[in-house]
Amino acid sequence: MSYNPIKKRYNTWNVVHKKVVFILFLCASLLLLTGCASNGWLGWQGRLTKTDNRVPLELGGPYADVWQTRDIAIQYSFVREQDRLMIDGQVKRGKRIKYFHRLNAWVWIHFLDSNGYVLESRRLWAQNGSDVYWQIRYSFKRDWQIPPDTTAMGFSYSGRAKDRDVWWDFWRLP
Repeated sequence: MSYNPIKKRYNTWNVVHKKVVFILFLCASLLLLTGCASNGWLGWQGRLTKTDNRVPLELGGPYADVWQTRDIAIQYSFVREQDRLMIDGQVKRGKRIKYFHRLNAWVWIHFLDSNGYVLESRRLWAQNGSDVYWQIRYSFKRDWQIPPDTTAMGFSYSGRAKDRDVWWDFWRLP
């Protein structure tokens, strides 16, 4: 059998290529596991919220207010008893997403401690529907037990508005 330098070079490249792919796979796995372990995949719990996104939760009520951004407005009223929060209201679309017919969106409520750190998060409202046939429900009503040491609440949202071949992604972090 004769020696073929091209075949030898190809085999060497193939081995090196497999090692590089394996090392990249290990690095990606390590990054994924680090993200999971550092609370990145566990939601907002333990994270600090923006100061303009802290609504004090005083005992009694009902208290009414509007939380508004350029994308949505949340008109709500709430009553707080010691460890319970009863909240109801409506989500209104802002000008930037008002005329899109299809909407996939989620609004979250975050229960905060006195320093503004998230103790717990819950989904307040979710929607996946079309305005064409009045499938979108804009109202919500919830009754939750809230974590101890809760002194405030905050909101966040994310979603996608679509119309034919056009879509608009929107979000607001706590």
